[in-house]
Amino acid sequence: MLTEERYLALLNEYIARDIPAGSVMDKEVTLNELTKLFHCTERNVKLIVRKLEEEELIVWHPGRGRGNRSRIEFRVPRDEFLLQYAQRLADKGEYRTAFEVLNQYEEDQVVLDQFMKWLNGQFGYSEEENSNSAGCIDLFRLPVYRAPLTLDPANLFHSFDAHLTRQIFDRLVQYESDENSKVVPMLAHHWESNDDGTQWVFHLRKGVRFHHKRELTAHDVVFTFNRLRNRSMNEWLLFTMDRVEALNPITVKIVLKQPNWLLPRMLCSACAAILPADLVSEDEEKFWRMPIGTGAFRLTHWSSNLINLSVNTEYFLGRAYLDAVNIVILPEEIPGSSRLRWEKLIDNEARFPSKPEKDWNQIESFGKNCSLISWNRNKPGPQQSLSFRQAVNLIIDRRQLIQDVERGAPARGFLPREERLASSAFRYDRDAALQLLQESGYDGTPLDLITTLHQSEDASWFAEQCASVGINVRINYVTVSECSDEGIGAEADCILTCLAFADDEVCQLETYLQSQSFIYNHMEHNLRRWIFGIAKEILATASIEARSALFQQIEFRLQDEAQFLFLVHRKINTYVHPSIRGIGINRLGWMDFKDIWLTSPICDCDE
Repeated sequence: MLTEERYLALLNEYIARDIPAGSVMDKEVTLNELTKLFHCTERNVKLIVRKLEEEELIVWHPGRGRGNRSRIEFRVPRDEFLLQYAQRLADKGEYRTAFEVLNQYEEDQVVLDQFMKWLNGQFGYSEEENSNSAGCIDLFRLPVYRAPLTLDPANLFHSFDAHLTRQIFDRLVQYESDENSKVVPMLAHHWESNDDGTQWVFHLRKGVRFHHKRELTAHDVVFTFNRLRNRSMNEWLLFTMDRVEALNPITVKIVLKQPNWLLPRMLCSACAAILPADLVSEDEEKFWRMPIGTGAFRLTHWSSNLINLSVNTEYFLGRAYLDAVNIVILPEEIPGSSRLRWEKLIDNEARFPSKPEKDWNQIESFGKNCSLISWNRNKPGPQQSLSFRQAVNLIIDRRQLIQDVERGAPARGFLPREERLASSAFRYDRDAALQLLQESGYDGTPLDLITTLHQSEDASWFAEQCASVGINVRINYVTVSECSDEGIGAEADCILTCLAFADDEVCQLETYLQSQSFIYNHMEHNLRRWIFGIAKEILATASIEARSALFQQIEFRLQDEAQFLFLVHRKINTYVHPSIRGIGINRLGWMDFKDIWLTSPICDCDE
């Protein structure tokens, strides 16, 4: 037990929390009482007391003579000490321990609020001395509430993981979501296809280097795509590929089994980021502990509490303005009301807890996202009945959900199209729902719903609506990593989640085709097979309008079968400190660190 923990134990045992400020804090004790409190011998108690005195936390007044009790004089008030202790833990990166200490007693909410205010001030922009050279570095420090599960592009599942991967690695091409929404050069400066879209050739830039200084070649691209196709959860991305070959050190040819006019767009995915073949082949386990790419930032530290990114000064698309980014990983269990304002810069799932300062800037938009309920049609239960699924859909008043819990617009499909946002045809009909429930033969069997703590308010609201017509919903909260586990998804009757679509067409295909996703595994076999056939037709279609019609066919069938219960398109409200410039929220709902620059007073570090 640490000295701080022992002092806190003494305070909790002997000093009332509501003691008036300025009061003398002392207590008569015996060594025997302390041996019981610390679960140790009298000899060790004396050592502990001596250590607490050395740390100037207590003054020990030993009892003189038989029957006289000793006395402890406490030198630091409980609230002051608790705050300082939590701050020291945070400074060492032990955020989870700090919150565990502060959350032991409900009476400590005031201290928790003070700690959150202090912690908030630790994030954002700072100029710090460079330990490796003279001068200052521009550092941006941000908090998140979940650690990345992986930075391996081939196994990406969550948007935050994809966002970090995009900072470290690059793709052959990238998708610009401006007014024209087009695929533009990245590692490849040019590409072309044959007339029927079955062969594609990509020409690589010269002189692009990985973070370990080796120049990127066509061999790295061939290695990456073969690895992605053969042994990953994102193999769907290249399911039309027959082979990939290096025509020369800077030219790659991809031969397909069928026409695929979406191939360049699909290769914009973070899952298609190019890896250094030499390092991954040499020791893959070691490589993924500290992965190396060609990106604007290189990874310099990765632990359970902290991720450090340092600028790639030789980045081929131009050096980033920031010198470093520190991402602090806070405990996922922190209640939304206690979360930090800075988090909103890269976490669009959290509720913004309080009003920002007046001079902060606001970026507001509808994200390419959709919160929904996915019904598991491969598990016995009431959700097997179409009438039951339709009944639940009719008792969900989406406008009331938006008023009570969410910010956004009612959802009728995956994407927030203008005609959907403007439409008022969102049916809510309790009487019709009760009739459909009767037709379904529902017998009161509880529904097991799985979701994450981020979705707790939505889940509780959903359960209340179901209870109003006699449907019992049992909510099981899991971590973000557990939510993506195939086994957990298979055990649920339904899952509440929010999907983000970085690229409209590609992300929709991913939703339908990624074999390890719970959405894919919730659809019954015939529906999956039919969707796969439509997907092949989509890839072979050159016209954007014709592809859109095919995607609509899929959505219409999903709606007819009530496979999903679409809820809300969330509105993203991002608050930005006025010193931060270049902020733009990308299609993953995050900000690209490369484009950020900062205004501040002239650095006064010692030269």
